[in-house]
Amino acid sequence: MLRLIIEDDEGKTTVVPLIRDEITIGRKEGNTIRLTERNVSRRHARLVRAGEGTDHTIIVEDLDSYNGIKLNGDKVAGKCTMRPGDLVQIGDYSLALQVDPPTGHTGDQPAVKGDAPTIVATSRASDDAPTALHHVDDTDMLPADLRGRLVVVSSNLGGQTHELGRREIILGRTDENDVVVNHRSISRNHAKIVVRDGQFTIIDLASSNGVRVNGEPFGTVTLVNGDIIELGHVKLRFVAPGEHYVFTPADIDDVEVPGSSGNTFRLVAIALVLAGIAIGTFFLVRPNKPVAPDPKGIAGVQSSNAPVSDSGPVDVARLIAEGETHLSQEAWTDAQRVFDRALQATPNNEQARAGRERAATESANQHNFDDLRRQAAESQWADAYMGLEKFPTGSVYSPRAQELLKKIEPEFASSELQRGRGLIEDGDIAGAREVQHDLATRGFSEADKLAKEVKAAEARKPKDLAVAANPSVPAPASRNPDVATAPPAPPSAAEEPRRGKEDREKEYEALINDGVKAMVRGDRDAAAEFYEKAMRLNPDSKVPHQRLCTIYKGKGNLERALKHCQKWLDRETNNAYKPAIQQSIDQIKAELNK
Repeated sequence: MLRLIIEDDEGKTTVVPLIRDEITIGRKEGNTIRLTERNVSRRHARLVRAGEGTDHTIIVEDLDSYNGIKLNGDKVAGKCTMRPGDLVQIGDYSLALQVDPPTGHTGDQPAVKGDAPTIVATSRASDDAPTALHHVDDTDMLPADLRGRLVVVSSNLGGQTHELGRREIILGRTDENDVVVNHRSISRNHAKIVVRDGQFTIIDLASSNGVRVNGEPFGTVTLVNGDIIELGHVKLRFVAPGEHYVFTPADIDDVEVPGSSGNTFRLVAIALVLAGIAIGTFFLVRPNKPVAPDPKGIAGVQSSNAPVSDSGPVDVARLIAEGETHLSQEAWTDAQRVFDRALQATPNNEQARAGRERAATESANQHNFDDLRRQAAESQWADAYMGLEKFPTGSVYSPRAQELLKKIEPEFASSELQRGRGLIEDGDIAGAREVQHDLATRGFSEADKLAKEVKAAEARKPKDLAVAANPSVPAPASRNPDVATAPPAPPSAAEEPRRGKEDREKEYEALINDGVKAMVRGDRDAAAEFYEKAMRLNPDSKVPHQRLCTIYKGKGNLERALKHCQKWLDRETNNAYKPAIQQSIDQIKAELNK
C-alpha cells in the first residue's frame, strides 16, 4: 500500500493512506488534505495515482498556486512525477511516498476513501521519534563511476568518508539513516541528498541546526565539487564523482560555536604557538637588507581583498574555470550553478556574469531545439520548419538546427502541397491559393505545381454563358430594318458582385504580400496593420489570424494573441496542425492566469 508522509517545518508528521485515485491539497476547506499554513494556496495541488500494481507512481499537479511546488528541491511548473524516495515541498510541508511501512507505524489518520473526512496535518512528532519519511529502494543504486563522497574535515570526526551510492540518501544521527554522522548537533534525520542527471542536491529536512554550504544557509542547493557542507557542528567536504581527494590533518576546519570556552582556549593556544613560531623564524632568517613587499600577500597568504565566506576564501578563479568546462560540455545547468556561486562571492565579476548569461541562453536554445527535433520526429513538419527557420544564429545548436532544417524542407513542402490539393478538393480555392503563395515566398518548386492545379480548378468553375447575361457578346442585329437595334445590355446584377469580389481578392493578396515584406524587414507593427486589413477583407481566411497570433504573442500582447490564435484554430483545415495551435493557446491562457 502507498502512504503519503507529510511533515511540516516543526517536525509534525501525518501519515495518509493513498486509497483514492485522486486527492486535492490546499488551505481551503473541501480539499482532501488541508495544509493550514499561509504559504499554501486555497487549492494548491492535486495528486493522481498513475501506476497500477507495483508501479508506485503519483502525478503531482500544481493548481496555479501562488508559491508553486518543488520536486527534490527544483521548482516545477504544471505536473511532475513523484515516486518513492522523491521529496515534494508545498509551502512549509514536505511530502514523501512510503511503500508498505513497518507494522504499527500507520499514524492516527483514517483512510482516505469515498467520502472520508478531510485530513488535516496536525499530529506532532519529536526529533527523536521514529519516522519513515523517506523510503529508499535498495535496488536504486548508482554505478560505481557515478558515486560521490562526503569526507568529514572537522576535528570531531575528521577523515570519516561516506560514499554516496544511492540516488536518494538520508543523512542523520541515528542508525536508520543511509549516512550516519553520530554527533549530538546532528538531527535524527538531518538532510537528504538526491542525485538526478549527475547532479547532487542536498535538502534540509527541517533539522534543528540547518544546513550550510560554504558558510551560507540553504534549504536546498546543488553541490559543486569541493563544497564544504556544515551539518550542525560537523563539516564535510563534497567530492564529486571522478574527483581525487585525500584527507590530511592540514585540512581540518572546525565549525565556530559561539560561547564555547573550550574552542576559545583552543584558538588562543593555537595563536600563541603560531606567534612563537613567527618570532623565532623572524630572528633566524632576518635579512640584511629590506625585502620588497609581496604583491600577492605576506608569506603567500591570500590578499585581504579576496572574496571570503564564513568557511574561508572562495576560489573564484577555480569556479569560473569549472564553469567554462561545463560550457564546453554543454552542461548548462551545472554552468549556471557554478557561475552563480562565483557571482555570490564577486557580484561584479564580468566573466562570471557573461558565462551565466550564455549558459541560460543556451539552456533555452537546447530546450527549443529538442522540441523542434521532437516535432520533426512526429512529422509535425509545419511547426518544425517554422521553428527552425527562426532559430537564433550564433547558438551552439544553430549548425545542428540548419542541418535539421535541410532534412525537413522537402517533407514540409510536400505536406503543404498535399494540404493545398486537399483544399482544392474541398472547394476552398482561396485557401489553396494562400498555401501556394506561402510556398512561392519560400522558393519551393511545389508552388509551381500547386499554382497550375489552382488555375485548373478555377477554370472548371461553371460559367454563365447566356448571351443576354454576357455583355461581351453583342446582341444579334434585327432582321427587320424598321426595328431599331437594341443597345447593349447593361451588366447583370450577378456580374457586379463578381467583379467586386475579384478586386477584394487582389487587394487581400497585396496586403498579405505587404505583411510578409514587413516581417522580413523586422517591422512587426507594420505587418500587423497589413494583416488586420487583410482580415477585414476576408474574415474567413485563416492566414491573417495565423500571422497575427504569432506577432502579438511575440510582442507580449497576450489577449490579442489569444483572440487570433483561437480564430486560427477555428479556421484551420489540416487536423495535423491543430494540436500545436491548441498548445499555443493553452500556453497563452496559462500566462494570462498567472
